Amino acid sequence: MRLGALLALAAACGWILAGCGGSASGSREQAGGLNGSDLDQAQRLYSQLKREYALERDRKSLDLAGTLLDYYPNFSRNDEVLQLAVESAARLRDADRALGLTDELVARYPDSPLVDQALRRGAELAAGRGDTLRAAEYMLTWHDRDPERGLRSDGTPLAATYLAPLSHAQLSGLLAERPASSLWTYVGYLDVAAALEAGLAGEAGDTGARLQQAAPQDRWTVAALELLGTGGGAPRRLMMPIGEVDPDRVGVIVPLTGRYAVLGNAFYDAALMATRATNLEHGSAFELQLEDSAADPVTSALAARRLCAEEGSIAVLGGLLSDPTASAAVVCDMYGVPLVSPTATNDGIWKLGPGIFQTNITGLYEVRLLAELATTIMLKKRFAIIHPNTPEGLRHAQVFTTEITARGGEVVATAMFPPQGTDFKDPILDVRKARPEVIFAPASVDQMVLLGPQLDFYRAGSLVLGLSNFNSAKLRDQSGTVLERAIFPDDLVMFPSRWEEEFQRDWNTETYPPEATALALKAYQATRMLLDTRLQSGATDRRQLAVALDRRLANQDMALDGPGAFGPTMRMFRDERIVAFPSGLFEEAWRLGEGAADSLQAAPADSLPGGSYPPTGDEVNGQG
Repeated sequence: MRLGALLALAAACGWILAGCGGSASGSREQAGGLNGSDLDQAQRLYSQLKREYALERDRKSLDLAGTLLDYYPNFSRNDEVLQLAVESAARLRDADRALGLTDELVARYPDSPLVDQALRRGAELAAGRGDTLRAAEYMLTWHDRDPERGLRSDGTPLAATYLAPLSHAQLSGLLAERPASSLWTYVGYLDVAAALEAGLAGEAGDTGARLQQAAPQDRWTVAALELLGTGGGAPRRLMMPIGEVDPDRVGVIVPLTGRYAVLGNAFYDAALMATRATNLEHGSAFELQLEDSAADPVTSALAARRLCAEEGSIAVLGGLLSDPTASAAVVCDMYGVPLVSPTATNDGIWKLGPGIFQTNITGLYEVRLLAELATTIMLKKRFAIIHPNTPEGLRHAQVFTTEITARGGEVVATAMFPPQGTDFKDPILDVRKARPEVIFAPASVDQMVLLGPQLDFYRAGSLVLGLSNFNSAKLRDQSGTVLERAIFPDDLVMFPSRWEEEFQRDWNTETYPPEATALALKAYQATRMLLDTRLQSGATDRRQLAVALDRRLANQDMALDGPGAFGPTMRMFRDERIVAFPSGLFEEAWRLGEGAADSLQAAPADSLPGGSYPPTGDEVNGQG
């Protein structure tokens, strides 16, 4: 259900507001609210909820919030209960639940002072999962609650960050659903531009005529008619002019102030160190343009706009945290500026645009790497795939099939499962019938926590291959035993080992705590990769650089020779630890040209052989 429909329902149902006080402070209980023992119990639950939330026990917080909302619907602090529940769901990365709770807060308590904050937060969460339309709907509602505060100094709405990337179909839908919105003419202007860009001049003209009839003097009506007067094809970013691009300037967005300032400063210091190393090595003149996000998505979006439109950055690096990175990515996509994120943990940010890259999520490269290892080094022939029924899952399965076939292997079975599924019996039994040596499972950590034990229970009997998200303390702790010897790439597999050696040599570990140093390494390597790509490709504009980055991160020119090349890049579960791949076990067979698979003994529930394994000193700490 769209947000507008929920708000209409709330307006029609005045009884909802009867006992649900709208104030976030002061005396909360009013006539029709709770009293007596019910009030005492609700207040105790609310106090417990706040304690659990402060301790980041988010599942318990959600349980308590559900109890309050279900059994004490007239408790006058339920707007605050919903706000805490939204944040708990967001911290658990349950975006669907967080957004559902946001909708409930807005619909049940439209007069609460928390609604404006909830709408902005909802927009951030929706954008972070790639749902720009839903983000735009939240911001449209937020704007209409107080139109004056929703405008920039140039008269452009703050909601433009989410409205401008929408398609003609999406914008047309908003025009139909929100005829009373104070941004109706602005949405119409964007729709005219989008229709012209799509070659739909007739539909653009129809929208222009509606604008002219409804508000002939409005600035956005005039702007839309000017677009129509050009005869078509005007860029949708017309109201966001772009200055000259400097091919040697890279923007950096990190929190330099606030709670995450230590991490942000470590990120920037590492990026600066990488820039100096690149300039020294190649005689280049790269420079960084720094912006402080304060870990706030809106501040981050404004910073991205300055870097893209005013500073002429050829690319933007950073964001650090997922929410500020997502908002910056939306803006960068609007300007066609590549954004490289080495640290954001939301694995859907790349969906916000074709020029958005997450170097800590390197799916297609990893698929090719796994195919090369399994066929060329481990000499496996028969493969199966179990993947979620999502666009990414299908894409990984298709690439894996292509790569395996090209190397002489055979994919003997493929099975899908619902992304929210919990019972994997049928797909496991389907692939088990084909007796594969290897099962490739491009699944999320949460999916593997459930899938891994079932692979063991139903005796799949095959080696499990996964992506670099398997470098997870959660997966190691909850399913490491049943995923014994599962193989997956290191989460820094995209970068030459010498870059890590440079970093370890030059980084002052006394300046920052270990967690900041680990993050700084990712920033260093991503910066080196970005600058190296700009140099090697010869890109002089943003489009050329985006194409070069896409090619590099897909690794279309991969060349690895011998087992030793995989030692630094691959990891496996061993004795409930994450350890380096034992490439030495395959060296002799490789040198003799014999089958590595015949030299070692297969193990239950996997087919990575038994035998001696690296000492505990090779253990790699998993990243949650």
